[in-house]
This record gives sequence, structure tokens and C-alpha cells, in this order.
Amino acid sequence: MTNDINTVLVPTDFSDMSVAALPLAMDLAEKYGAELHCLYVVEEPQIYSSLEMGSVAIPTSGELMESAKTRMQRFGEEYLANAPHGFKTKVVVGHAASEVINYANEIGAGLIVMATRGYSGVKHLMLGSTTEDVLRHSTCPVLSVRAKT
Repeated sequence: MTNDINTVLVPTDFSDMSVAALPLAMDLAEKYGAELHCLYVVEEPQIYSSLEMGSVAIPTSGELMESAKTRMQRFGEEYLANAPHGFKTKVVVGHAASEVINYANEIGAGLIVMATRGYSGVKHLMLGSTTEDVLRHSTCPVLSVRAKT
């Protein structure tokens, strides 16, 4: 890695798995004097519209955003407060992998650090992999941290 890592991006879904990437991201941010950015992507609520959910109300994008912003604020206070060179958080709506890549480009990220479960076979085909999509399409280095499941 070169010394042009001024910004480290850590995507989160607020799970224990995504939190597993934070210690390494914090260490790298400290080593390179980089600001830490944390991103949460709200999936489009339209994906639920074709499901038979009876009388269950599907939340709007606005409702999901407000909830996510509140969770992100708490997440930042709990996990990012000790970031050695500061941190920023952001919540966006869209497809997770695409938005991670877009945000990395927007902030000029020098590195993306994200967790992966390491699924393979049918489980991988069924669940997909945001980390894999980011690895394939990112224009900056991506460090994949295998989380213990």
C-alpha cells in the first residue's frame, strides 16, 4: 500500500460481522493518518412490493432513511468515536455494492475495508456477495476481512 491513503471507507450493515472489520480499519487509518468514513446503504423498499405480505405496511424510503440515520449516529458514537484522525458517516438509498463504489469514488477513498462471511457454493449463489461485487468493481484497493460466523 502506498502513502496516498488519506481516507478509509468502512461499509456497515450494523451487524456484528461488519463491526469485525472496524479494528483493522481503525489501525490502518491511524497508520496512514487517514480519516475514517462509514457508509450504510438503505435498500430500496420497492423490492418488497411484489411480495405477498398481507396487511403489513412497507416503510417508505424516507422512513427507512430516518431510522438508518439514527442507528448510524449511535453506531458512530459507539464504534467510531476513537478514530485517530476523525470520522464521517453517511446513509444513502440504493444497491449496496454500487453505492459503496460510488461513495468511495466521491470521497477519493484510498482503501475500502469490509467484512465478508466467506460463503461458497449454493449459499453464495442464494445470498450474493456485496463484498465480492465491490472487489470486482472498485477503482481503489479493497481489503476483505473474513468475519467469524
